[in-house]
Amino acid sequence: MGKRALLTIPLLLLPACLPGQVAATDRTVAVTASRNSTVAPDLGVFTVQLYSPATASLDDVLAVLQGSGITAANFNSVNTTSLYNTIGRQNQDLLDWSFTLTAPLSNLKATVTQLGALQVAVARKDNGMSLTYSLRGTQTSPQAAAGQNCAAADLIADARTQAQKMAGAAGLSLGGVVAVSGSSLVTPAATAFTSGIYQPSCTLTVKFALTGM
Repeated sequence: MGKRALLTIPLLLLPACLPGQVAATDRTVAVTASRNSTVAPDLGVFTVQLYSPATASLDDVLAVLQGSGITAANFNSVNTTSLYNTIGRQNQDLLDWSFTLTAPLSNLKATVTQLGALQVAVARKDNGMSLTYSLRGTQTSPQAAAGQNCAAADLIADARTQAQKMAGAAGLSLGGVVAVSGSSLVTPAATAFTSGIYQPSCTLTVKFALTGM
C-alpha cells in the first residue's frame, strides 16, 4: 500500500458572524483523504474474432466454437466487414463476430495453444468461416481485488493531520470527528483493461468540529 496519502479539501465551513456576535460552536472542516493499494493483474484478456458468411447467425457461430470455452457470455459485438477474396479476386461481405476471453496469467501459454488449435479447426471446416485472436491486455479479477482495503484509521489520521493545519491557519483548534463518509474499500478500475500494476484507491471524507475564537 502506498505510504503517501493524496489529500483534497472539498469544503471549509466557517459561519459568518455579525459585529459583536459570538461565533457558533458547530463550525466544521471536511477533508478527503485517499490512499493507493497495489494489486498486480492476474488475468490475460484475449479478443477473439470469427469471420462468417453474412447469412450466419450467432447460433451458427457458437456451434463452430463449441468445446472451446467461448460461449454467448463472451460475445461482445457483430459488425459487417468486407474482405478481399484472393481466390475469387473480389471483395466479400462477411460478419465480424467479436468475443472476449480471459485466462489466468499463469495459464497464458496453454490458452494461446488452445486458441491456435481452434483457429486451425475452424479453417478445416471449410464453411466460409475463419478465426483470429490477440492478447488485448491484462485485467485484475474481482477475486484479486477483494480484500485489498485501506485501514480506515490510517485515512482518518491523514485527514486529521491536514485538518489541523487548516484549523491552525484560521486561528482555531480542531475538535472531534463529526461525520465520516466514503469507504476504505478499494475503488474498482475505471476500465477493465489495464497494463502493469493496478493501483486502486480508497477514499474517506472526514468532518471535524472546529473550536476556539
